[in-house]
This record gives sequence, structure tokens and C-alpha cells, in this order.
Amino acid sequence: MKRLMVAFLISVLVVFSLIHEAKAFDYSAYDQILKQYVDERGLIDYNGIARDRRFAEYMKSLESTEVEELSVDGQLAFWINAYNAVTIDKVIKTKPKKSVRKTFVPGVWTSTKFFTTRKHVVAGKRVSQDDIEHEILRKKFNDPRMHFAIVCASLGCPPLARTAYTEENVRTQLEAEARKYLNSERGIRTDQAEKTIYVSRIFDWFGEDFVEKSGSILEFIRPYLTEEDASFLDRKPKIDFLDYNWALNAKEPLK
Repeated sequence: MKRLMVAFLISVLVVFSLIHEAKAFDYSAYDQILKQYVDERGLIDYNGIARDRRFAEYMKSLESTEVEELSVDGQLAFWINAYNAVTIDKVIKTKPKKSVRKTFVPGVWTSTKFFTTRKHVVAGKRVSQDDIEHEILRKKFNDPRMHFAIVCASLGCPPLARTAYTEENVRTQLEAEARKYLNSERGIRTDQAEKTIYVSRIFDWFGEDFVEKSGSILEFIRPYLTEEDASFLDRKPKIDFLDYNWALNAKEPLK
């Protein structure tokens, strides 16, 4: 009887593992696109991507994906990749000259239509980037590191990773991207003389996400800082916010 029970349990585990494997999403083509068209600085060759059939095929594959059948990490990876791919596709189709945000006064970026218009179908629903960010990623996953993974096509954003997020790598890659951004001039600067730490506007716009996770913005960033900068936090510096650069993150003008 025990042998039969053991055999039954093993067969059930095998079936579940096969089902899980069948539901994995294939990012190999998208991963190749990122490696080919995104450089080490995070600048994107939008013209090259526009000519590559693999990108159009990847965008088509997003439309009917049954996301609920993926694991939690699989869903997180799917939606981060989807946000970035939708953003790339919108840039290709709208061909902004200087920025994805329009300006009526030089240097003052105003319109956010680029992020709010629902031009794409993903997982059976018509969505915008704001839908993906606010209604899915922020609400469902409660991992503020995703703010360093989704890229708004601008030079103030975290650079676009040259590797696709997957079920297997999403947590380690989120950690790596957070560390990279927070140790760059886009992310954090310290002024010991003024006893001030300047942080990205991301912490201004989404401060509640970081406070909910770590108790405060400073406590969230502490583990990512150099030893010198981390000790500076013990002096309880003032927090101020860096200017955000909305210039387009393109390697060359769009054609």
C-alpha cells in the first residue's frame, strides 16, 4: 500500500512539473533583441528594433498570453518585460524627436499621454504603461525594486537592462538593477558639506512604496550604498530630489 502511495505521489509531482514547464514563457528572442540593440549605457537603437521582425513577433505573442498560468515570479517578469516592450513600440510608432513628453515651455515637460494611452493589447486586455505600472506591478507584487526595472524611454530613467527578465532571474536581476541605479549619478548624490542626500525623483513620485517596504526612503537605500555613503545616513541628512532628465534615450534620431 505504501509503495502504491509513493508511486502515486511521484506521478503527481511529475505531472505538475511538466505542467509548470509547459507554462513557461519564452523570452529568448526578446533577450537577443536587447543584447543587440541596447548598449552598455542603456541607449537604444530604436531604428534597428523597428526593422527587426523578431520584435513585432514578440509584441504579437504578448497579446494572448494567459498570465495567470505563470508562477508569481513568472508573472512579475512578464509584466516588467511587457512594460518595457510597449514603451519601445510606442517610441518606434510615435517617433518623438526629443522626448516622449511634450513641452509647451522650453525645458518644462508636460503631457503624459505617452504613458496613459491604451494602444496595446497584453494578456487579452488593452493597456497603457500606467495600467501595467500602477494597477498590476505596484498593486500585485509589492516590490519597489521594479521602479528600477521599468524604463520610461528617458535619460533620467534607470538604463534598460540588456537581459530579459525571466521567472528564474527576476529577483536577482531586480536587486542588481537597483544597486546599479542607486550607485549612479542618476540615482543618488551626497553633499556632506550641506548634510544633504539627493535622490532620484522616483523616490518623490513613489515614496510610499519604499516607506511601506523598509520604513523610510533612507532605510530602503542603505543596503545598496557604499560604506562611506551608508555611514553618512547615520548623520540623518536632509533629502532632496535630483532633476529628472526626460530627454529620449535613443542612440540616434528616429527615422
